[in-house]
Formats: sequence, C-alpha cells, structure tokens
Amino acid sequence: MNLLLCSALLLFATLFSAATGFAPASHKNTNHYTPKNKQHFGVMVVSMSSRPDFEFSFDIPKKGIADVGTAEVKLPPLLENSEIVVVRYDLPFGLNAASDDGSGPSGQVQVVVGADGKNGGEKVGDILRQTTYWRGKQPGIFDVSKNADNFDLVVQALVTNDLQVADEIVLVFERPL
Repeated sequence: MNLLLCSALLLFATLFSAATGFAPASHKNTNHYTPKNKQHFGVMVVSMSSRPDFEFSFDIPKKGIADVGTAEVKLPPLLENSEIVVVRYDLPFGLNAASDDGSGPSGQVQVVVGADGKNGGEKVGDILRQTTYWRGKQPGIFDVSKNADNFDLVVQALVTNDLQVADEIVLVFERPL
C-alpha cells in the first residue's frame, strides 16, 4: 500500500476517532479489562500444539445493561506454530497495525501489529484475525484475515465499534510462537 493511501487512512481514523471510539495507538485512554472480575486488564490466551481449528468464546461487548450474548468462534490457524490472543479494550482504543505485503509467515496479505499494545495485549508481529463490528445496534464478528487485502474495509469495521452502541471492542489476534 502506498504511503499516500496509508496516510489518508490514518487521517480518516483520526478524524472519526471521537465519534466512533477508534483512536490511533498513542491515545491515552487505552485499557483492557476482564469481564469476569471487571479489572482494567484482560487478555485470554488459547494455545494450540497441533493444527486443528482454534475454538474459543468471548462475551460480545454491550452498552449499559443490555447483555448481547457470547460469541462461539472456530478459527483455522494461519501459522504453523501460534496461539490465539483475545483482547478487550474500553472505547476509545488504540491499535498500531497495517496490511503487510503477503511475504510474512502466513504467505497471505494480513493485518499485522506494528507496536506492542498496553498491558500485555497485542504484540509486534501478531496478526489481527477478527474484530467485533456493528451494523446499527446489531453486533457481529468481522473476519479481518479474509479482508486484509482491503485495509479500507478493515478500518471501516473497526470504527463501527462506536460509543453509541458499545463501551468496548474485542480484537482477536494470532500470535506466532
């Protein structure tokens, strides 16, 4: 992706950060939390020693007292040796990631983390696999890996995590071991 397009996408994300809850990685209000004990930090790691699909679940973010439910996920691994890391951020959040050129370990274009997140969340080299997204007040799971060659679409999915519909976002990363 050329420099001009990357700059335009970052400008787009910055302009809409107050309205949507998406903010560049330098934002000071980036927090994690574990919904079970309400601490402001939470990372769930699912390790796989063989290559069957990753299977895990997480609570869908909610707004106020409205409980949306649990997402049950089955996700095929991209890498030979990896684990899944599920991170929850309070909105607005920060994320430093961009599409690669497909020359990485997966052999496909992926959205790869460029700087470590706070409190043990995402790490440099993690692949963003999925994110929660919203259509109006209906939540869903956006498959970042299947859309990584269209970074514009990935950014659009990220910015749907709006403070008007949810207080948090869930990001699913595949971490090389």
